[in-house]
Amino acid sequence: MTALTVSRILFVGLLLNEAIVLARTPPEERQRIIMPRAMPLLLLLLVAPFFFALELPGGWGWFVVAVQAMGLGMELAGEIQLARARSFSVSANLPAQPQTTGLYRGLENPIYVGILLQVTAWSLWMPLAFVAVALQLESFRRMVREERKYLAQLGVAHRGADSFLWN
Repeated sequence: MTALTVSRILFVGLLLNEAIVLARTPPEERQRIIMPRAMPLLLLLLVAPFFFALELPGGWGWFVVAVQAMGLGMELAGEIQLARARSFSVSANLPAQPQTTGLYRGLENPIYVGILLQVTAWSLWMPLAFVAVALQLESFRRMVREERKYLAQLGVAHRGADSFLWN
């Protein structure tokens, strides 16, 4: 099995996880999701490496796979931690139990960081897909601004090593 094949499998894992999260989200909460304005372009760019992929030199393909796997693991671990604390939400104003332990001790948004790691690594197969990374980052920044407003209402302020990404 090639690195590109494993990378494609991991990307499908990302898409499946996002589909499962969205399917489990109540309809009223789904309406509050902040989607990127250019979502169709984002999806088109992210699908491009399935059809047009560059040959990465040396062991770079396996490095991409490792980063994708690490990002998927981080995303899933963050979701599990929030689900156990009954604080998982896809919109900015619903979590009732802000987290400051586990992954959230060092990171403000490990789920977003995990997704960005996956999408950035995936984009190495087709650099045009980096446009999707920029669009995704902007979407996450808007979401974090909303989360920070909500947390301020609860009297909670949390910053992590990834906070520079969201400013």
